[in-house]
Amino acid sequence: MYRYIVSLHSIEAYLDRPITGMVLYLNRKTPRLFALEAKARKYGIVVQWIEGDFPFRFPGVEQSKGAVLEIPAEPVSAPSLEDLVNKGKELSCLIVLDGITDVQNLGAILRSADLFGVDGVLIPKRGSARESIGVDRTSAGASAYVPLLEVPNLVRALSYLKEAGYWIYGADMKGTPTVEVDFNRKTVLVMGSEDKGLGRLVREACDFLVKIPMGGHVGSFNVSVAAGILLYEIRRQQGFPGLL
Repeated sequence: MYRYIVSLHSIEAYLDRPITGMVLYLNRKTPRLFALEAKARKYGIVVQWIEGDFPFRFPGVEQSKGAVLEIPAEPVSAPSLEDLVNKGKELSCLIVLDGITDVQNLGAILRSADLFGVDGVLIPKRGSARESIGVDRTSAGASAYVPLLEVPNLVRALSYLKEAGYWIYGADMKGTPTVEVDFNRKTVLVMGSEDKGLGRLVREACDFLVKIPMGGHVGSFNVSVAAGILLYEIRRQQGFPGLL
């Protein structure tokens, strides 16, 4: 099984972190694609120039800008939850996504996660968006840098993280405003689906429920926007470089 990356930003990011079995396919002769070819060959990645449109060769690829990167669907190097915990910094930050099914939201959250130095994102094996062409495109390459782990049971994963010293913060409209919350510790941010929010068992597994102070008329932020705002406040309190 393979995944196919078509966003040029994402391809560049993945080429910087080569995985055994990658193949770069090209079908247009442009300076940017020649640069991708040079980078791929530098890291020993197979490059193939082909004729014709990609959609006839790669399942799920409807359009591209002349490049498709083929990646093994489950690389051997994929970390486990235990790996993330063992490598976690003193002020480690993880994200857990409960029922996020929109690939654009997942991609946007991965992009924010990379920008704010998040150590990993956890999603359930069922009932969630997962890595795909749409996620890679929306994340602008961030999916190559942020570990995305599928876990069989979110509640058990949260329990494990608690035992490892993490505090669990669930985003909820009835929570405490972020300006009143202390995030200066190992943190897990849990985001629920836009239509249902956090599931009951996941909500009960949280140590704190938090919300973003806001006004206006529409009631709430898009989940990926909310995740970015919450990550900013978490990392600001934790002293992440460059944040006021």
